[in-house]
This record gives sequence, structure tokens and C-alpha cells, in this order.
Amino acid sequence: MKVLYNLNDFPADIHSVMSIGTFDGVHKGHQLILQELKKQTDAQNVSVVFTFWPHPKKILSNRPSPKLLSTLEERLALIEKEGIDYTVVVPFTKELSELSARSFVQEVLVNKLHLHKIIIGYDHRFGNDRTGDLGFLKSISSEFNFEVQEIPAHYIEQTAVSSTKIRTALAEHECQEATQHLGHYYSIAGEVVKGKQLGRTLGYPTANLKVKDVDKLIPSDGIYAVWAEGSFGMRPGMMSIGNNPTIPGATHSIEVHIFELNEDLYTQEVRVYFVEYIRAELKFSGLDALIDQLKKDEAASKHILANHPQP
Repeated sequence: MKVLYNLNDFPADIHSVMSIGTFDGVHKGHQLILQELKKQTDAQNVSVVFTFWPHPKKILSNRPSPKLLSTLEERLALIEKEGIDYTVVVPFTKELSELSARSFVQEVLVNKLHLHKIIIGYDHRFGNDRTGDLGFLKSISSEFNFEVQEIPAHYIEQTAVSSTKIRTALAEHECQEATQHLGHYYSIAGEVVKGKQLGRTLGYPTANLKVKDVDKLIPSDGIYAVWAEGSFGMRPGMMSIGNNPTIPGATHSIEVHIFELNEDLYTQEVRVYFVEYIRAELKFSGLDALIDQLKKDEAASKHILANHPQP
């Protein structure tokens, strides 16, 4: 997949079958759109995803923008996995947000990206007046000589798949629901940094992760069964997110214990895939009680992961 950050870099001699959106998480609803894009390409028409960075709400809203299910790097990797030819990443600016829906279609999609067909989700809107929807696109399609196709909502257990729904699931420890809607495990990646090394003295050494992207969504505090990926390959493990209430002076941390692994991982990147929530953080009477609980958590994690395949 070719990734373009400048509209002028799009080849002049080809046309696009395109979709527009933030594609946060590249969930099952997004995947249906991408699969349809791929089906409709041929020698003259390439599949194109037009996406924005940063998230539009970060520019347009005075309120804090939602945490993201995928960093730009993760989003591009997931889109590429669907076999898309081009992804165009456009900086979302105040100036871009002020373009009318008509100007956006004419100046960007038609003139720059040679739009042949646009495939959009049922609820997608664009343009400074939010009038750029399915009906609007159909009303100007003959004027600009392009086709329009709608992809309806994708439902799982009578709930429409959406990035908002997935964020809510992760906030409520519903990892399996998030996985169902994403079509893959939710994951975070971070650099392994120095911690207090208390886990090693307890017989449960952990990799302390520092997630670089401050906008990335971190699931709610608790203990999780996870798959961990790094220079060591893919291995089972368990993760703790929280303040370690049993340990005096502990601060909020993201720590993963990788089973049967005793390697120095400092400065390396480790990616963790969330499979299932095990329990809330608890304050124990002492370290012996904490160790007993960690043994139970390990057994629970191994049982869960035995029934959930690697990513």
C-alpha cells in the first residue's frame, strides 16, 4: 500500500474508488467498506482511503477529544491488511474544516484524486456545514461524473458497530465485546522503561510500558489476560494497569508479566493484545497475600489464553 501525505502526489493517470473517514480502530464496519473498495478496483481504478490526522474533534471541539483506538501507524497497518492500494493522509486543519461539502468534493476528491466512485458508511458526514452525506453526494454525482454506494450499519447482537461503542466496552472492561466489534484484539504498544523491579523480587518480573501517543486509549485499570509481542515473538502473559495499591508510594503504571520469559527488554517495544479482563485491582494485607493472588491470576490467564488464539 502506498501512503501519501500530499494530495499532489496522487498519480495523474488513474482514477479512484474511494472512502473517506477517520477509520479509528478499523473495526468490522470499516472492514466491510474496505472489502467493498477492494472488490471494485480494476486496471483503471485503484482503491483509495482518504483519512485525517489528527482526529477532527481535536481541532473542532473545545472539549477533550476522545482517546483513539488506533494511532496513525496502527491505522495504516490495519488498512494495508485489507489490501487497499493507496491511503491519503491529510492534516486536519481549521482551514480544511471550513471547506463546504461541495468545495471539498470538487477541489479535493474530483480534481486531486480523480474520483470515479465513493463508498461511504450510512452515517458519514463531511463539510463545514455537515451537509456532505449520502443524499448530497448522490445529488451532485452526475454533475461531477462519479458513482455513490452506501454501506449500511453492521450489527452485532442488535448493536451497531462503532468506534464509540468499542471505547465504551474497553472502559467497562468488556474486552471480548471490543474484540467482537473490532474483528481483532485491542492492543497497545510501548517502550519498556525502568520500574521499581518489585515484580522480580515477587517472582513475577514485569515489563513497564510507556505508551508514547498521549491520545491512545488505555483500557480501564485492572488485571488482564493478554498476548504479548516483541523481540521474543508472541507469548502469553498477564497485564496490570493501575496504582498497585498494596505497594506504598506506587504510581500509576502499565505492566505486563510475560510467562516463562526472563530477558532484559529495556528500551524495546512490546505490543500487548487484550484478551479478557480478570479482576479489579485490590489492596492486599501484605506481599505474601499478593503473591498468592498473582499465582491465581497466572492460572486464570493461562486457562483463558489456551482457548483464545494468538493474534
